[in-house]
Amino acid sequence: MGFNEIAFTVITGMISLIGYFLKNLHSDLKSVMEEQKEVVETQGKLKGKIELVENELKYKYDAIEKMTKIEIKNLAQQIEKLTQSVNKLIDINLNK
Repeated sequence: MGFNEIAFTVITGMISLIGYFLKNLHSDLKSVMEEQKEVVETQGKLKGKIELVENELKYKYDAIEKMTKIEIKNLAQQIEKLTQSVNKLIDINLNK
């Protein structure tokens, strides 16, 4: 075997090794990019769900606030009627 054949074999082996590592690097980069894409998609979905939950909470808060105002108004009306009834009873007892 001559020097040229040995050099050719060594160079071919080195190129094969470099090609192997480049192939692995490429497949690793490809999988990382796919994982990153999935993460971005998942993040977008989660952001959408968070916005839906926030909107739902705001709607429920507004509904509770509205119902509370209605209940307070009804309670105030009942207290007013009760006060009128008590005043009538006091007037009746004072006039006897």
